[in-house]
Amino acid sequence: MYLAALACAWVADPANCSPFGRMQGIFSVAGEIGCLSAPTALRRVSKSALPVPVPGNIAAWFFFKQNRRLRLPSRALLAPAIVLAQEGFAPSEGLKVALESEGAGLSESLKAIYLDGNDAPREHIRNPELADLLQVLAESEIEDDFWRSLRAREPGPWRPEETLNNSVRQPAPRILDLDGQSQRLLTTGALETWGTWTLLGAAVTVELRRRGVLSEFSRAIEAYVLSTILLLDRIPFAVGTLEPKVAHPSVEVDISLEATAIADRVIRLLNAPVDALWNELQSTYFPGPDSWTDDANTNHFSIASGEDFLSFTTSIGPWFGSKLSWWGAGLGYSYAMKSNSLFAGQTHDVTEMSPLILEMSGRSTLAIGSAGSERILGSLTYLLFLKLGLGFKEDMADLLAKPRVFPKDGKLRMHVDFWPDARLHLETRGFSVAPTDYEPNIHMGMVNIVERLDSNRYKSGADPSSSGSAL
Repeated sequence: MYLAALACAWVADPANCSPFGRMQGIFSVAGEIGCLSAPTALRRVSKSALPVPVPGNIAAWFFFKQNRRLRLPSRALLAPAIVLAQEGFAPSEGLKVALESEGAGLSESLKAIYLDGNDAPREHIRNPELADLLQVLAESEIEDDFWRSLRAREPGPWRPEETLNNSVRQPAPRILDLDGQSQRLLTTGALETWGTWTLLGAAVTVELRRRGVLSEFSRAIEAYVLSTILLLDRIPFAVGTLEPKVAHPSVEVDISLEATAIADRVIRLLNAPVDALWNELQSTYFPGPDSWTDDANTNHFSIASGEDFLSFTTSIGPWFGSKLSWWGAGLGYSYAMKSNSLFAGQTHDVTEMSPLILEMSGRSTLAIGSAGSERILGSLTYLLFLKLGLGFKEDMADLLAKPRVFPKDGKLRMHVDFWPDARLHLETRGFSVAPTDYEPNIHMGMVNIVERLDSNRYKSGADPSSSGSAL
């Protein structure tokens, strides 16, 4: 189900994902919990070669195929995407926004596919070259055959001696016990993900609730804002850039210990006078210079089928990746391009993905993930805060409609319909507010979710700021 949807997204959502991008996810199938990470590998040569990282999506595709996890042959899974690319489609509102924003920077080959003679988004988009690529993928039994067939017909930007094979990783899932053994939050826990930090954010929420800090709503919202600032400050990459702040960034953290430390600071800041609060916040990333953030760079898929749940994300970096193409598809963007540096020991790109699964009493009940750079972290921790911290009774899919707040660039990005009393409280505490509508180009994370309500009912939801869908 996921691979069929993913292939269609390669066609219809080219701004956010591509066969030459990367993926990672967590799944619970037939009682087995597994993780998959297929980041784009970096060329270990001169910086000028970094714009063409080795793809990860194709490696993951063949990993599923060769591990006998597919009930249908590749040609059946790819058939809808091939038809979509051949016959064409009307661009979604999200794709139009991306084209209007980034169209001028696209390579000529991509412009020819998506823009008309006036450099406006085409009303009907066809991509026959991508249809051919998908057909080659459908006919290839192994990954080497796939790359050999493509390069025989179009060498592309690769050196003759260069191999495009990219090993798929299978990291152990990272698990946070939320309520004894009855409730668990699981993620991939790889370096190239926000997952570990999302679990840490959830642990801080649980600790604040345990200490009785969240009993008054406006004060609880301030606690969330402060915990998010401190959490983002803790992450070993600079906010909005993914430049490493340390030589050897790692996600090997003691979540319980660090959650306690962050909760201690949050409580102290909650009780501090305004001047003392801002004196301490000045030493964090929060009041620093504006950080450019991709409006979107990811497509997330949450899927449930019976007892089986899957949460997977895919990305090519900023909209349309490097803005270069091969076979009608965008080539992945390496964050080493943005930072113009590699951190010690780096062999793969650092991506911003956080696929999550929630278990209740040993059964998967929720698959969730988001898009939007550091707002991935913000959107997911906020929803978990509403549920685990404030005890909101609504289904998680319904909580998507609740207004959000996210600290960014010295201000609080806040939905225009946010609770007035809570907004006034935050302003009284010295925070400046940047009111935000529910729009795809200015958003606070784009969440996709599927939830099991009971043995017979499921509910799914897509973020109100996105042009995504829930089926």
